[in-house]
Order: sequence, then structure tokens, then C-alpha cells
Amino acid sequence: MPENQDYKEFCKEIYMQTYEATYPIELGDRTSDAAKQSARLSAQRKAIDKALVEGLLRFSPDISESEIWEAIGITHKINVANLGDFNIAEEHQESVIKRSLSAHQSWIKSSGHSFERYISNIDSDDLQRNEVRFILQSELTKMIKENRLANTTEDIAGLSSWGKDFDLYAIQSIHGETHVFGCIQSKTSIRDRVGRDVTFSRNAMDGLFWSAAVTLDGAFLNMPEFIHMVNGGGSYSLNGWHGMYAMSGIQESNERIYKVDDSLNLFVDHAIAAARQFISDRRMLNHEWKA
Repeated sequence: MPENQDYKEFCKEIYMQTYEATYPIELGDRTSDAAKQSARLSAQRKAIDKALVEGLLRFSPDISESEIWEAIGITHKINVANLGDFNIAEEHQESVIKRSLSAHQSWIKSSGHSFERYISNIDSDDLQRNEVRFILQSELTKMIKENRLANTTEDIAGLSSWGKDFDLYAIQSIHGETHVFGCIQSKTSIRDRVGRDVTFSRNAMDGLFWSAAVTLDGAFLNMPEFIHMVNGGGSYSLNGWHGMYAMSGIQESNERIYKVDDSLNLFVDHAIAAARQFISDRRMLNHEWKA
């Protein structure tokens, strides 16, 4: 290989050479689609491994590890996408991949914020009667800064330290005093993050706050691992939330996993029950509490 070869070209060449040499060996004489997919995945893993080692040996420390990793990543994504099938010229494929990834990341961020606003805008006679609202993280931060919450000093310290662990908060006003009684995670789909989010949720329950999660796509909640994570059982000694509310992806409720429609009426009912519990005897609002 040329001595002055660009690191991006080098990583691409090593990746593709390894992939093209490995794929037919992995496939052997098998012909099924499943076998082809398995061979592709195995060849791709080996191509990534080889390109990383060779790239680091050749260019580090002059080129940072992150730059080498990104170069391998772009080549891998182009390989997986098979952009040549769409008659996209090779010199344009990297640009297409980057634009597509940027658009995807933009959608994830924008859609997540939109779903948070959807929940925060829920209004009903029951909520108004009980003076309960769902607020965004930004509003909570402002209320804490302006000293507008009647929660204890310990509560405020916890809410402040949790930062972005939660997306929304449930508040109630009584006789002119407002307090936070609930912490809410809202995700269009939280399968990839649920293992992390359960720790945050347990922190809230340990602090005697109502902890709930609302997801637009709850298909993952059909899997035993996630059912146990929410309800307790299996490798989970305790439930992970007071309630997990899924707008789609499940057919029926299952203990603390609740099937809800786009009105989120059941979620609202449970929020009001939690608000009443918070005021009447907050000590009972531990992880065992159930609406």
C-alpha cells in the first residue's frame, strides 16, 4: 500500500479486502437467505476488527483513535446499506450515508421532544379539579431556580441532581403551594435505554416519588426480560417502575405494564391517585405502591 495513503482510504481498503475474502468462506456451500445474512454479519465483524487493528498500527498516534473508528464506521455503513444497488456513485456514497444518519438523528431528537410536549399538554377535567399538571424538565429547572416549589430541601436536592434522568415531572398545587410528586420518563421507544432508565426510576421510588414511564411503542414489553424489569421477577428482585404505560405494541395490560390509548386516561387516573397518596401518607409511595 502507498506510504502516504490517506487513513480513510486505508481503513476502507482493509475493511473491504477482509470482508470480500471472508464472506465466501463463512458462507461455504450454503444458499439460504439466513445463511447469507449470517455470513455477512460474521464477515463484517472480522472486517471491523481487522481494519481497527491495522488502522491503529499504521496511523496512531498521528491520527486519533476516534477518527480511525469513524472512518471504519462509514465504510461499514456503506457496506451494510449496499448503496450500489440504488445506482449511487461510489464517490457520493459517504455523503449519502452521513446525510441519512444526520436526518435519522434529527428525527430521534425532534420526535422525542414532540412526544414529551404531547404528554405535557394533556388536560382534562380531572386534572384541573385536582390541580395536577405534567411539566417539562425546563419548567422544573425554572421553578427550582425561582424557589417556587414547596417540596423539602432533600426533595429539591434530589430533583436537581437527577438532571436529565427524567423527561417530565408531575406537579400538584394545593392552597397556592406547588410540589412535585412524580417523575416521568417518556420515550417513543425505550428498549435501548430501559436498562439505564430503570436505575433512575428506582432512585425516584427510593425518594418516595411516583415513578412512571410512557412509551409510544411498547413492543419490547412482550419479552420476558423487560416484563420482569418492570414488574419484578426473574433476575429482578423488585419492580422497576410504579407503572409503564404503552400506547401501542402490547395487546393487554400485565400487572404494572398498562395498555393505554392516545388519551392516556389511565395514566392520568394513576397520576391523580399518586398525588393523593403523596399528600395523605407519602411513606406508602415506595416501590410497592400500585395505583
